[in-house]
Amino acid sequence: MAAPSSTAGFLAAARWFVDVRDWQPGSCEWDAALHLLPPHEQHKVQRFVFAKDQRLALGSRVLQRKLIQELFRQVPMAQIDIQRTPEGKPYWRRDISKNDEVDSNCMDVPVSWNYNVSHHGTVVVIVAHPHALVGVDIMQVSERPNAKTTSIGGFFRAFESYFNANEWDCIRCSSDANEQYERFYRLWSLKEAYIKAVGIGLGFSLLRAEFFFDERDAQWHLRLDGEIARAWRFDSTFVDATHIVSVAYGPLDAMWKPETSSIFPASLNVAKAGTQPNHNDEGTSAAAWVKRDLADLIAHTP
Repeated sequence: MAAPSSTAGFLAAARWFVDVRDWQPGSCEWDAALHLLPPHEQHKVQRFVFAKDQRLALGSRVLQRKLIQELFRQVPMAQIDIQRTPEGKPYWRRDISKNDEVDSNCMDVPVSWNYNVSHHGTVVVIVAHPHALVGVDIMQVSERPNAKTTSIGGFFRAFESYFNANEWDCIRCSSDANEQYERFYRLWSLKEAYIKAVGIGLGFSLLRAEFFFDERDAQWHLRLDGEIARAWRFDSTFVDATHIVSVAYGPLDAMWKPETSSIFPASLNVAKAGTQPNHNDEGTSAAAWVKRDLADLIAHTP
Protein backbone atom coordinates (compact mmCIF):
# COMPACT_ATOMS: atom_id res chain seq x y z
CA MET A 1 0.00 0.00 0.00
CA ALA A 2 1.18 3.52 -0.66
CA ALA A 3 1.97 5.77 2.27
CA PRO A 4 -0.77 8.33 2.95
CA SER A 5 -0.02 12.01 2.67
CA SER A 6 0.41 14.12 5.78
CA THR A 7 -2.95 15.76 5.06
CA ALA A 8 -4.79 12.49 5.60
CA GLY A 9 -5.21 13.03 9.32
CA PHE A 10 -7.98 10.48 9.64
CA LEU A 11 -5.70 7.75 8.30
CA ALA A 12 -3.06 8.69 10.86
CA ALA A 13 -5.49 8.03 13.71
CA ALA A 14 -6.13 4.43 14.65
CA ARG A 15 -7.53 2.11 17.29
CA TRP A 16 -6.52 -1.52 16.90
CA PHE A 17 -6.66 -4.54 19.16
CA VAL A 18 -5.66 -8.20 19.01
CA ASP A 19 -6.65 -11.13 21.22
CA VAL A 20 -3.73 -13.49 21.75
CA ARG A 21 -6.13 -16.36 22.50
CA ASP A 22 -6.80 -16.44 18.77
CA TRP A 23 -3.14 -17.20 18.03
CA GLN A 24 -1.70 -20.58 18.98
CA PRO A 25 1.51 -20.77 16.92
CA GLY A 26 3.63 -23.83 16.36
CA SER A 27 7.37 -23.59 16.95
CA CYS A 28 8.19 -22.62 13.36
CA GLU A 29 5.52 -19.90 13.25
CA TRP A 30 6.63 -18.61 16.65
CA ASP A 31 10.27 -18.39 15.56
CA ALA A 32 9.29 -16.59 12.36
CA ALA A 33 7.21 -14.08 14.31
CA LEU A 34 9.96 -13.53 16.86
CA HIS A 35 12.49 -12.77 14.13
CA LEU A 36 10.36 -9.92 12.83
CA LEU A 37 11.69 -8.00 15.84
CA PRO A 38 15.19 -6.65 16.47
CA PRO A 39 17.37 -8.94 18.64
CA HIS A 40 17.05 -6.91 21.85
CA GLU A 41 13.25 -7.07 21.61
CA GLN A 42 13.37 -10.82 20.97
CA HIS A 43 15.27 -11.26 24.23
CA LYS A 44 12.69 -9.21 26.15
CA VAL A 45 9.87 -11.40 24.84
CA GLN A 46 11.71 -14.61 25.69
CA ARG A 47 12.33 -13.49 29.27
CA PHE A 48 8.68 -14.13 30.13
CA VAL A 49 8.07 -17.55 31.65
CA PHE A 50 4.49 -18.27 30.59
CA ALA A 51 3.41 -18.73 26.98
CA LYS A 52 0.48 -16.29 27.29
CA ASP A 53 2.76 -13.55 28.62
CA GLN A 54 5.20 -14.17 25.77
CA ARG A 55 2.35 -13.87 23.25
CA LEU A 56 1.17 -10.63 24.86
CA ALA A 57 4.70 -9.20 24.79
CA LEU A 58 5.26 -10.22 21.19
CA GLY A 59 1.77 -9.06 20.19
CA SER A 60 2.41 -5.63 21.67
CA ARG A 61 5.69 -5.23 19.82
CA VAL A 62 4.29 -6.51 16.52
CA LEU A 63 1.21 -4.29 16.79
CA GLN A 64 3.31 -1.15 17.35
CA ARG A 65 5.52 -1.79 14.35
CA LYS A 66 2.73 -3.05 12.11
CA LEU A 67 0.66 0.09 12.76
CA ILE A 68 3.58 2.28 11.74
CA GLN A 69 4.35 0.10 8.75
CA GLU A 70 0.78 0.10 7.43
CA LEU A 71 0.08 3.79 8.04
CA PHE A 72 3.27 5.30 6.74
CA ARG A 73 5.85 3.14 5.03
CA GLN A 74 6.88 -0.26 3.75
CA VAL A 75 10.09 -1.21 5.57
CA PRO A 76 11.11 -4.31 7.52
CA MET A 77 9.59 -4.19 10.98
CA ALA A 78 12.97 -4.78 12.60
CA GLN A 79 14.14 -1.43 11.17
CA ILE A 80 11.38 0.54 12.91
CA ASP A 81 13.14 2.07 15.89
CA ILE A 82 10.91 1.83 18.98
CA GLN A 83 12.45 3.48 22.04
CA ARG A 84 11.24 4.25 25.57
CA THR A 85 11.42 7.44 27.58
CA PRO A 86 13.17 7.32 30.98
CA GLU A 87 9.68 6.83 32.45
CA GLY A 88 9.03 3.83 30.20
CA LYS A 89 6.67 5.27 27.57
CA PRO A 90 7.25 3.66 24.14
CA TYR A 91 7.58 5.86 21.07
CA TRP A 92 8.72 5.73 17.46
CA ARG A 93 12.12 7.35 17.21
CA ARG A 94 12.39 9.10 13.89
CA ASP A 95 14.51 11.91 12.49
CA ILE A 96 12.72 13.61 9.63
CA SER A 97 15.82 15.69 8.88
CA LYS A 98 17.76 12.65 7.69
CA ASN A 99 17.80 11.61 4.07
CA ASP A 100 18.58 7.93 4.39
CA GLU A 101 16.47 5.04 3.13
CA VAL A 102 14.38 4.73 6.29
CA ASP A 103 13.92 8.23 7.63
CA SER A 104 13.26 9.92 4.30
CA ASN A 105 9.89 8.18 4.36
CA CYS A 106 9.02 10.01 7.59
CA MET A 107 8.38 13.21 5.65
CA ASP A 108 4.71 12.21 5.27
CA VAL A 109 4.29 11.60 9.01
CA PRO A 110 2.72 14.44 11.03
CA VAL A 111 5.49 15.63 13.33
CA SER A 112 3.15 15.35 16.33
CA TRP A 113 1.96 11.83 15.46
CA ASN A 114 2.18 9.54 18.48
CA TYR A 115 0.70 6.36 19.86
CA ASN A 116 0.24 4.38 23.05
CA VAL A 117 -0.21 0.68 23.76
CA SER A 118 -1.57 -1.46 26.60
CA HIS A 119 -2.35 -5.08 27.36
CA HIS A 120 -4.21 -7.00 30.05
CA GLY A 121 -5.94 -10.34 30.20
CA THR A 122 -5.56 -11.66 26.66
CA VAL A 123 -5.94 -8.42 24.66
CA VAL A 124 -3.41 -5.89 23.33
CA VAL A 125 -4.66 -2.44 22.26
CA ILE A 126 -2.97 0.43 20.44
CA VAL A 127 -4.19 3.99 19.81
CA ALA A 128 -2.61 6.66 17.60
CA HIS A 129 -3.38 10.30 16.80
CA PRO A 130 -1.73 12.84 14.47
CA HIS A 131 -2.07 15.91 16.69
CA ALA A 132 -3.19 15.06 20.25
CA LEU A 133 -1.19 13.43 23.02
CA VAL A 134 -2.63 9.93 23.51
CA GLY A 135 -2.74 7.38 26.29
CA VAL A 136 -4.58 4.07 26.52
CA ASP A 137 -5.20 1.47 29.20
CA ILE A 138 -7.06 -1.83 29.07
CA MET A 139 -8.43 -3.86 31.97
CA GLN A 140 -10.00 -7.30 32.08
CA VAL A 141 -13.07 -6.58 34.20
CA SER A 142 -13.71 -10.27 34.89
CA GLU A 143 -10.50 -10.50 36.92
CA ARG A 144 -11.22 -11.17 40.58
CA PRO A 145 -9.16 -11.61 43.75
CA ASN A 146 -9.08 -15.04 45.39
CA ALA A 147 -12.56 -15.28 46.91
CA LYS A 148 -11.30 -17.60 49.66
CA THR A 149 -8.85 -15.05 51.00
CA THR A 150 -10.11 -11.63 49.84
CA SER A 151 -13.63 -10.19 49.86
CA ILE A 152 -14.68 -7.38 47.53
CA GLY A 153 -14.50 -5.03 50.52
CA GLY A 154 -10.99 -6.17 51.34
CA PHE A 155 -9.95 -5.79 47.70
CA PHE A 156 -11.28 -2.23 47.55
CA ARG A 157 -9.64 -1.30 50.86
CA ALA A 158 -6.24 -2.10 49.33
CA PHE A 159 -6.89 0.67 46.78
CA GLU A 160 -8.65 3.12 49.11
CA SER A 161 -6.00 5.82 48.75
CA TYR A 162 -6.17 5.83 44.94
CA PHE A 163 -9.75 7.13 44.60
CA ASN A 164 -11.48 10.06 46.26
CA ALA A 165 -14.88 10.00 47.97
CA ASN A 166 -16.84 10.86 44.81
CA GLU A 167 -15.16 8.09 42.85
CA TRP A 168 -15.81 5.54 45.61
CA ASP A 169 -19.45 6.63 45.62
CA CYS A 170 -19.52 5.94 41.88
CA ILE A 171 -17.95 2.51 42.37
CA ARG A 172 -20.21 1.47 45.24
CA CYS A 173 -23.47 3.03 44.07
CA SER A 174 -24.65 -0.35 42.79
CA SER A 175 -25.42 -3.29 45.06
CA ASP A 176 -24.26 -5.68 42.34
CA ALA A 177 -20.67 -6.85 42.94
CA ASN A 178 -19.92 -7.36 39.25
CA GLU A 179 -21.01 -3.81 38.46
CA GLN A 180 -18.85 -2.50 41.31
CA TYR A 181 -15.83 -4.31 39.87
CA GLU A 182 -16.64 -2.95 36.41
CA ARG A 183 -16.83 0.63 37.70
CA PHE A 184 -13.60 0.15 39.66
CA TYR A 185 -11.70 -1.12 36.61
CA ARG A 186 -13.15 1.61 34.39
CA LEU A 187 -12.04 4.41 36.72
CA TRP A 188 -8.65 2.77 37.17
CA SER A 189 -8.15 2.55 33.41
CA LEU A 190 -9.16 6.19 32.94
CA LYS A 191 -6.54 7.29 35.47
CA GLU A 192 -3.91 5.09 33.83
CA ALA A 193 -4.79 6.37 30.35
CA TYR A 194 -4.23 9.95 31.52
CA ILE A 195 -0.93 9.11 33.22
CA LYS A 196 0.28 7.21 30.15
CA ALA A 197 -0.67 10.08 27.82
CA VAL A 198 1.34 12.53 29.91
CA GLY A 199 4.14 9.97 30.31
CA ILE A 200 4.73 10.81 33.95
CA GLY A 201 5.56 7.32 35.21
CA LEU A 202 5.90 6.64 38.94
CA GLY A 203 5.36 9.33 41.54
CA PHE A 204 2.03 10.75 40.39
CA SER A 205 -0.67 10.68 43.09
CA LEU A 206 -3.81 9.19 41.58
CA LEU A 207 -5.90 11.28 43.97
CA ARG A 208 -4.94 14.35 41.93
CA ALA A 209 -6.96 12.98 39.01
CA GLU A 210 -10.69 12.63 39.71
CA PHE A 211 -12.88 11.23 36.94
CA PHE A 212 -16.61 11.73 36.69
CA PHE A 213 -19.29 10.99 34.11
CA ASP A 214 -21.43 13.93 33.01
CA GLU A 215 -24.91 12.80 31.99
CA ARG A 216 -25.47 16.07 30.11
CA ASP A 217 -22.91 15.31 27.41
CA ALA A 218 -22.53 11.56 28.13
CA GLN A 219 -18.77 12.00 28.47
CA TRP A 220 -16.09 11.21 31.00
CA HIS A 221 -14.25 14.26 32.36
CA LEU A 222 -11.13 14.83 34.43
CA ARG A 223 -10.90 17.10 37.44
CA LEU A 224 -7.16 17.65 37.93
CA ASP A 225 -6.10 19.16 41.24
CA GLY A 226 -9.69 20.30 41.70
CA GLU A 227 -10.04 22.00 38.28
CA ILE A 228 -11.82 20.55 35.26
CA ALA A 229 -9.23 19.75 32.58
CA ARG A 230 -11.18 21.11 29.60
CA ALA A 231 -8.35 20.53 27.13
CA TRP A 232 -8.62 16.76 27.60
CA ARG A 233 -11.03 14.28 26.02
CA PHE A 234 -11.71 10.76 27.32
CA ASP A 235 -13.72 7.75 26.36
CA SER A 236 -14.11 4.31 27.88
CA THR A 237 -15.69 1.32 26.16
CA PHE A 238 -15.70 -2.46 25.91
CA VAL A 239 -13.80 -4.02 23.01
CA ASP A 240 -15.20 -7.44 23.87
CA ALA A 241 -17.31 -8.99 26.62
CA THR A 242 -14.64 -8.79 29.33
CA HIS A 243 -12.09 -6.10 28.37
CA ILE A 244 -12.70 -2.39 28.88
CA VAL A 245 -10.45 0.22 27.25
CA SER A 246 -10.05 3.86 28.24
CA VAL A 247 -8.39 6.44 25.99
CA ALA A 248 -7.08 9.93 26.82
CA TYR A 249 -6.44 12.72 24.30
CA GLY A 250 -4.72 15.88 25.47
CA PRO A 251 -2.65 18.91 24.45
CA LEU A 252 0.94 18.32 23.41
CA ASP A 253 2.35 20.70 26.01
CA ALA A 254 0.97 18.44 28.77
CA MET A 255 3.82 16.01 28.04
CA TRP A 256 6.00 15.23 31.05
CA LYS A 257 9.53 16.70 30.92
CA PRO A 258 9.83 17.32 27.15
CA GLU A 259 13.47 18.29 27.64
CA THR A 260 14.38 14.72 28.68
CA SER A 261 11.35 12.57 27.88
CA SER A 262 10.08 13.81 24.52
CA ILE A 263 8.39 11.28 22.26
CA PHE A 264 8.57 13.61 19.25
CA PRO A 265 11.27 14.58 16.74
CA ALA A 266 13.49 17.47 17.81
CA SER A 267 11.83 19.72 15.22
CA LEU A 268 8.64 19.88 17.33
CA ASN A 269 8.62 22.47 20.11
CA VAL A 270 5.77 21.32 22.36
CA ALA A 271 5.93 24.54 24.39
CA LYS A 272 4.79 26.40 21.26
CA ALA A 273 2.20 23.80 20.31
CA GLY A 274 -0.48 25.47 22.43
CA THR A 275 -2.56 24.30 25.35
CA GLN A 276 -5.43 22.86 23.30
CA PRO A 277 -5.41 19.60 21.33
CA ASN A 278 -5.78 20.01 17.58
CA HIS A 279 -9.39 19.50 16.47
CA ASN A 280 -8.80 20.02 12.74
CA ASP A 281 -9.00 16.31 11.95
CA GLU A 282 -12.70 15.74 12.56
CA GLY A 283 -13.42 12.24 13.80
CA THR A 284 -9.84 11.17 14.42
CA SER A 285 -10.28 10.94 18.18
CA ALA A 286 -13.39 8.81 17.69
CA ALA A 287 -11.94 6.30 15.23
CA ALA A 288 -13.68 2.94 15.49
CA TRP A 289 -11.99 0.02 17.25
CA VAL A 290 -10.73 -2.48 14.71
CA LYS A 291 -9.91 -6.05 15.68
CA ARG A 292 -6.83 -7.31 13.88
CA ASP A 293 -5.80 -10.93 13.56
CA LEU A 294 -2.30 -11.39 14.96
CA ALA A 295 -1.55 -14.43 12.81
CA ASP A 296 -2.62 -12.51 9.70
CA LEU A 297 -0.53 -9.46 10.64
CA ILE A 298 2.52 -11.67 11.05
CA ALA A 299 1.90 -13.71 7.90
CA HIS A 300 1.52 -10.60 5.72
CA THR A 301 4.54 -8.72 7.00
CA PRO A 302 7.05 -7.99 4.20
